[in-house]
Amino acid sequence: MIPTLWVSFVCNLLLQVYDGALTYYLVTLGVPELNPLVSNAIELWGAAWGLLYWKMLACISLGLIYALRHRRRSLARGALTLTAAIYGALALVGLLEVVMAVRI
Repeated sequence: MIPTLWVSFVCNLLLQVYDGALTYYLVTLGVPELNPLVSNAIELWGAAWGLLYWKMLACISLGLIYALRHRRRSLARGALTLTAAIYGALALVGLLEVVMAVRI
């Protein structure tokens, strides 16, 4: 039996790392961050620390969702699946944007 919640949790963490790295790359190229909360943190603390703050907060939140798996398994499964689907789609769109920008 595959531990689906564990795989989903790790996938979510990897997507957070990927999103943080891609966002850092784009912000250092001069592309503005669209999320106002992250943008404000970047303005106050710089790109690396602002992104690190929000990505760590997201990872801690994912950890709390994963910790609830014993009490609310269906809720944890749904939340981890939803976040992986959203971040996965956004990661794909971001990657395609970078590829298209490099080609031009």
